[in-house]
Amino acid sequence: MNNNRKTYKILSRFVDIRPEEASKSILMFFYFFLITSSAYIIKPVKISLFLDQLSFERLPYAYLLTALLIGFIVSLNSRLLQIVRRELYISFSLVFFIACLFIFWMLFRFQWKWLSLIYWFWAEIFTITSVTQFWILINDIYTPRQAKRLVGFLVSGGLLGGVAGAILASFLAKLVRTENLLLICPFLLGICLVIVNMVPQLLKKEKKEGVRTSTKQRKQKIKYGMSFRLLKKNRHLILLSGIMVVAIVVTTLIDFQFNYFIENHFIEAGKDAMTSFLGTFFIILLVVSYLLHVLLTSRILKNFGVRIALLITPFFLLIGSVAIFIPAVSVFYWAVFMKGADKSLSHSLSQSVRELLYIPISPEIKYKAKVFIDMFVNKFAKGLGAFLLLLFFSVLHFEIKQISLIVIVFIITWITLNILITKEYVNIVKKNLNIKWQDADKFVTEKIDVDMTKLVFETLESKKRSSVLYAMNLFDLIKKEKLSPELKKIISYKSDEIKASSMDSLLDLDGEALIPEIDDSLEEESLDAQVKEIMSLDVYQELMKERINEIVSEQGKEVEVSRMEAAKVMGMMEPTPSNIRNLSRLIRDESPEVASYAIESGGRLKSRELVPYIIPHLRKPSTQRISSKALVEYGPMILGTLKDYLGDSDEDIQLRKAIPDILAIIGTQRAGDLLSLELKKKSKDVDSEIIEAMYKMKSKNPQIQFQEKIILPGVILKIKESYLILIEINELMTDKKKADLASDLENNLARSLKHIFELLSLIYPQEDMIKAYQNICSGTKKAIDYSIELLDNIVKKEIRDALFPLIDDISFEEKVQKCKKMLKTLEKVELS
Repeated sequence: MNNNRKTYKILSRFVDIRPEEASKSILMFFYFFLITSSAYIIKPVKISLFLDQLSFERLPYAYLLTALLIGFIVSLNSRLLQIVRRELYISFSLVFFIACLFIFWMLFRFQWKWLSLIYWFWAEIFTITSVTQFWILINDIYTPRQAKRLVGFLVSGGLLGGVAGAILASFLAKLVRTENLLLICPFLLGICLVIVNMVPQLLKKEKKEGVRTSTKQRKQKIKYGMSFRLLKKNRHLILLSGIMVVAIVVTTLIDFQFNYFIENHFIEAGKDAMTSFLGTFFIILLVVSYLLHVLLTSRILKNFGVRIALLITPFFLLIGSVAIFIPAVSVFYWAVFMKGADKSLSHSLSQSVRELLYIPISPEIKYKAKVFIDMFVNKFAKGLGAFLLLLFFSVLHFEIKQISLIVIVFIITWITLNILITKEYVNIVKKNLNIKWQDADKFVTEKIDVDMTKLVFETLESKKRSSVLYAMNLFDLIKKEKLSPELKKIISYKSDEIKASSMDSLLDLDGEALIPEIDDSLEEESLDAQVKEIMSLDVYQELMKERINEIVSEQGKEVEVSRMEAAKVMGMMEPTPSNIRNLSRLIRDESPEVASYAIESGGRLKSRELVPYIIPHLRKPSTQRISSKALVEYGPMILGTLKDYLGDSDEDIQLRKAIPDILAIIGTQRAGDLLSLELKKKSKDVDSEIIEAMYKMKSKNPQIQFQEKIILPGVILKIKESYLILIEINELMTDKKKADLASDLENNLARSLKHIFELLSLIYPQEDMIKAYQNICSGTKKAIDYSIELLDNIVKKEIRDALFPLIDDISFEEKVQKCKKMLKTLEKVELS
């Protein structure tokens, strides 16, 4: 562990790495370094020997031979993966390659012309097999988020290794001859053999110490028919295969053009001079690749995401392919530029992005598909390129420049496929995230009719107080049309209390009945028609008016029930000036129950004159709910009034906090705009209620639109608020006496994070934001990684940069430091 800590301290100065990742990462760095060192010694030897002995005209046959025979190698590779453990399989491959190098070195002495073709084929097998094995190890060892952080460091090892190998080839080719360069490679591959057998032991040790790894041994039998069917069913893998095909065809055509001009240029200098030049070319190529990778790859991925990163390589190659038709362009230097641009971007940006596209795929599918794509589809594309060269160059006699026309067609296809796969990539990341829990408010709204439930209880309770209230509450229930047989039975119990004569008691008519009896069956249509008929009678309206005037003028506890009855019945009458005047008095009644019935009636009548009397009840717990419901009944006609109360900082805070939810339930676009304007004011008193109301409104009606220019500053403000809470928690944690305060702040931090994602869901797909938030809250490494990956591909850069320090899977101390740094950055941006 001490060595691991030392390694971590050194690497952490240059790489975003965690302590538990240090040892295995440095081993994989040097493994890739040695593999590519060998490859870039083998590669210039391959090209110079082939061009010297067989000429560039035979290159299409070399490409075709590789494509045709690679199937047998893929099959052998598959069988070894089935029967041998991962590290043993890779070890066996390395031993095989070491033995072959010695054999080729001995046979090249005989100057057999066609041996260079066999060596070409072997070199292709070595490159694709060894590099694929490396990336399989990477996908086994690291999680998606780890891979994205470390891919730059690991690929740097490969680029530096390539530079080292190319330097050896460039400076030693003329000294020791081209063939003798092969003797360097067995020593390098021998070190790789040692590393491969160290990694499993290190992973076992980490597992014992509780460090999570993703290494899994898979021994399921792989059949290529099954792999192909698996590929056909997965749109993402189909697109990825298509991208690889067109990219490799483009590379093959550019490679052919490059070799054509190289052979012509060095026709008199000889193979050793050609090998030396190729070594120098690969040095420059890899140095440029390394600089591109170090300076640009991580920044492009971080700032612009996978979508833009995928388009950069085909864009530059498209420009270069068009440039060959400019008369003033030197074809030799053009060929060097095109080969350099293709390979430098392939070794840096394209390789990193392509490997990232595998990460969201499930391990089982990824394992089978990656071997198939990298080792079969790869060579199919090479064969397609060879076929096109034979057709257009050998049969149709295209000039070497005209090959670029074919390249242009394939680059346009490449760009199209890149656009399609970025959409599919985001969809797969989404599929790896599940909704962890249902929104409580939404669940209650869908499953429970709260207003209906409350009315049922009020109806049952009113039996004990007044048959008049009982009758009118029952009438409300019947209008709901949601009475089940069981509920009818409960309510109609003791129905002899519900006689129409109960209305007579309200009117003091000494038994003269105006309303017929209602039997226990509670026939809704009959009762509804009867009540409406009676309520519309002029004589009834006049009698009610006189009696209500008397009741309203009476005071005292003994007539409270009468006032409740009057308040209830006024909601069934016409909104005459007298009725509105009496109702306004009852809304201001000292009894919460009287006021509640009056407020309910006010909501039914929708008279604007009553609004100033209803709104003050929002500050009272006993009448807040009924007041909110009544104001909702008014709908859009009182939005301006609600806005004035909400924006008045001198108004009662409880009243103001109740208004956003009313606006959310009204749910019109104008109501949403009013909430947005209040959010823009940055009022801390009611910002939580405003955000929750906006989220509720968007959940209920996805068609509601919120302006990004208003929401994004609100998100940044909440993120800064979270920074400050986090920093304060860190300060309190050092003082045990203030531990309780730290706990309260943690709750505030959780609430603030929730509000951040509620705001983001207003301008980005709500389900995606819910998934990301819930999976971040779940706390598992995989869930956090996929959540951040989803956000990385959806959310704007300015939000990503600010948000990620809060949610990234790092230690608390690192999180605090990053938040402090980002807080200063945001403050500088505001000042500027």
